[in-house]
Amino acid sequence: MPRIQSCILANLNHYFRLGDDDQRLLRDLEKDPAQMRSGQPLWTADSPVDQLYIIQSGWAYSFRDNPDGGRQVVDILLPGDVAGLRELTFATHISEARMITEGVVYPFPHHRILDIMENSTPLSMALLAAFARQEAILTERLLLISQRSARARIAHFIIETHTRLNRVQPTDLSGFYLPLSQKLLGELLGLTSVHVSRSLSDMTRDGLLTKARHHIEVHDRDRLFEEADFDDRYLSSAMSGLHARVEDTA
Repeated sequence: MPRIQSCILANLNHYFRLGDDDQRLLRDLEKDPAQMRSGQPLWTADSPVDQLYIIQSGWAYSFRDNPDGGRQVVDILLPGDVAGLRELTFATHISEARMITEGVVYPFPHHRILDIMENSTPLSMALLAAFARQEAILTERLLLISQRSARARIAHFIIETHTRLNRVQPTDLSGFYLPLSQKLLGELLGLTSVHVSRSLSDMTRDGLLTKARHHIEVHDRDRLFEEADFDDRYLSSAMSGLHARVEDTA
């Protein structure tokens, strides 16, 4: 039976060329697949940080609940992501994470990261590069929330998500899977569900896009990019001066 394509390998290969030994280290983390249900937790707040999770299929999200009962979504986790890296060096989780859809994840003990650091510079640097892009996404979103309109935030998120998906598997911007409710989208972008609904309706009426329950169709790519004012440098795999040094140590 052919092996299912590793989404994390497809993602990390964008940053550094991973050789056979590096790939074996990754495969060692993908030996115990867990079938997850929609809404099933990956971890809860205050639980020990003792596992990380490779997302092989399905979508997940991390979030923090506010004292006033509100919720702030921190991350949307897609196939190819390693969930939990942000809190790797904490004793307990300060966030929670749940599946948005059903899917398959590979849990592995968090200390296995040390094995990778000891045995593979390219793989260690690829994970660091992926983590840096996760942090850059948060920074970009903070700037969007503080400075941009609701329509611009939504347009930017659609393009950003398509860019991330396309790194792992070819994805057509004109129509792709986007299983986020208006409530979840609002909690991510700092908007109310009503504001999200009104903005999506306006964008549909203006011929930019159509959002169904689990699907998005983009009708006018150029206008969507213009409205989002999208600059993809924060997602780029390009870096200066590191590839040659890493290859020298491989």
